[in-house]
Amino acid sequence: FELPIKDPAISANETGYEPYDLGIQDDIFIKDEFGNLRYGKVWPDYPNITVNDSVDWDTGVRLYRAYAVFPDYMKQETREWWINQITKFKDRVNFDGLWLDMNEPANFLHGSVDGCNDNQYDFPPYVPQISWGGPIYDKTICMNSVQHYDEGREETHYNMHSVYGWSQTIPTLTAVQNLTEERSLVVTRSTVPSSGMYSGHWLGDNGSNWPQLRYSIIGTLEFNLFGIPHVGADICGFFNDSPEDLCRRWHQVGAFYPYARNHNGIRYQPQDPAFYGREFAEHVRDILHIRYRMLPYLYTLFYYAHTQGSTVVRSLMHEFTHDSQTWGIDRQFMWGPALLISPVLEENTLVVRAYFPLARWYDYYEGLEMPEESLTVGGGIDLEAPLEYLPLHIRGGHIIPTQQPHNSTKFSRLNPFGLIVPLDGSMQASGDLFWDDGDSIGTVESGEYYLMRYIFSSHILTSSFVHVPASHPSTMLDNLNMDDITIYGLERAPSIVKFNGAQLGADNFEFNEETKVLSVASLEHPMTSVFTLAIELAETV
Repeated sequence: FELPIKDPAISANETGYEPYDLGIQDDIFIKDEFGNLRYGKVWPDYPNITVNDSVDWDTGVRLYRAYAVFPDYMKQETREWWINQITKFKDRVNFDGLWLDMNEPANFLHGSVDGCNDNQYDFPPYVPQISWGGPIYDKTICMNSVQHYDEGREETHYNMHSVYGWSQTIPTLTAVQNLTEERSLVVTRSTVPSSGMYSGHWLGDNGSNWPQLRYSIIGTLEFNLFGIPHVGADICGFFNDSPEDLCRRWHQVGAFYPYARNHNGIRYQPQDPAFYGREFAEHVRDILHIRYRMLPYLYTLFYYAHTQGSTVVRSLMHEFTHDSQTWGIDRQFMWGPALLISPVLEENTLVVRAYFPLARWYDYYEGLEMPEESLTVGGGIDLEAPLEYLPLHIRGGHIIPTQQPHNSTKFSRLNPFGLIVPLDGSMQASGDLFWDDGDSIGTVESGEYYLMRYIFSSHILTSSFVHVPASHPSTMLDNLNMDDITIYGLERAPSIVKFNGAQLGADNFEFNEETKVLSVASLEHPMTSVFTLAIELAETV
């Protein structure tokens, strides 16, 4: 999957540079209050120069960075120009989506090459906190710059700044979807409410340190509340070299970002898993296999985020609002209502303090139920967490659809499905599975998808279709089977297990007396039809 990075600023010092020349022709760039182009400086260098990397940053910007102009994406002409430029770019570089950076818009100067004159927009009576304590135009363009919208109406950048990235994202998605004829992917650094409809987001250039790892959970929780669920931080950090133990723990957390990627600055040591050695890489592979196993559940969470505005990643407070102990927890997080992640967030730590609200909770790996005395303990309980281990727990009552993992989402989608069925205090559970072809645009709106529901009650697990596409049985489920079902929290061993009325042999199911987990395997049941799994428990002695 190719996702090249694009910035909005356009070099203004290159002879015959088509994006600039056509932009001038179409009058699409932001101007100052006198109608002149508003120049800044970003990444483009002056043409035909040799950059001396030994000079300090500000000197390098002054000596070597070219003038740059900023497209006004609120204008229809600009959106058409941008779509045209993306189309020409794809003729040279193949891509599947685009990654929009520096689109606040960022500027290496303060306001412009000439600064900002004294006016009410650049020197307002109140200035919100700026990262470096500077003026409101710090590292961006002057607030009195002029933009246009609604067929020529003028507005100051002061009133348009927060929607600049949003205004770039919309035509970007249009262009990419037109070119790929698939739903594609756009991620953007600058967002505003409703950006989640058009793009994902990464949490910016973070540092390779333990506090930044902790903050990434908060950022991910916040952006889900903002309606931008496809979000995550740079795994292992962007700035500076990442220590091995930090990078290991960060991969454990990052495997459960909705948008998971490892990304760092070019001047720092590599931080891909293989860089740290075979054992490290194998551990990261194992934790990513858990993510890939749960992709059907994650995909279903995104379906509900799309159709109902719900969150994908959420806090414990979101699910247990009446438990005041959950209100301040930002070191644990959940995938939907079912999966609880309790990561290690400190250096040289092999124990993590975790809080479990009142419910039935099961260890993900073994299916063993958490003892009742460990629930709602003030301040939580300590869990062992060796370097290669991430504490994961599943909440009773919420069925998780799974799929056998592969080395990419493309190939994982071809593998058999499964279900994790953790029972609640009433010995019940339910859950859904959303499925479409994975690529087409607007499958929900066109109805080209499946929504399946699974309900466990009275020791019977049933499946049903909430929605089927008009093409049912659709090719999107061709050769896909429900293969294994794992039930956590049964009272005792079953004597008989029936699937669609037929009694299963002993080689198809196994019950663990210690963990109270029933594992049913090798079902090979087509996903295009419903099923019933019935359990008859052995008589008590």
